[in-house]
Amino acid sequence: MILLINEFDFLNELNEFMKEEEAKQLNIQQDENNNYLINDRAQANYFINLSKQCDADIESLKEFVAQERERYLNNLQKFEEQQIESINKKKEYYNRALEDFMRRELDTTGKKTLKLPNGTLSIKKQQPHYNYVSEEEMLMWMEINCPELVKVTRPEPKISVDKKELKKRAVIENGALILDGFEVPGVSVSEVDDAFSVK
Repeated sequence: MILLINEFDFLNELNEFMKEEEAKQLNIQQDENNNYLINDRAQANYFINLSKQCDADIESLKEFVAQERERYLNNLQKFEEQQIESINKKKEYYNRALEDFMRRELDTTGKKTLKLPNGTLSIKKQQPHYNYVSEEEMLMWMEINCPELVKVTRPEPKISVDKKELKKRAVIENGALILDGFEVPGVSVSEVDDAFSVK
């Protein structure tokens, strides 16, 4: 039967054998406490090599541990992401059922908040989304039809529409912004569904 020897183990065995043989050839002795006794330059040079080999072993160990740590952390992060995704899917499933229940409660009672022992269900109206397609077109129209809603900002003079005031004065009709009976060009408005939350 042929025994396959791991290359790394083989090299370690070889290095240990070479060290032992070199130590025998240099006649390196130990005292009664098993401490090495260095008696000449050849022996000193031998131990310098052993000391430097320890440094090399430490660097190899650090490199190995760093690689393993990175691999472990990557796998740990992947595991975390998978678990969070799975938990979030369960949460979405539960919340869909709660939202359906809360909207039926709203239709029945007219109340947008429901407090229960374990938490509060609520439905909040959201602000509509204003899509400014062409602010230049809107500004030109405002300068002619509603100049009081045109403002100049400093320090660098910049002419623009007072959007905050415009929203207060205008009304929304079929996705359009209506001011004083006229549609404001350059802007469209889309309603946003009421938001459901669990707290």
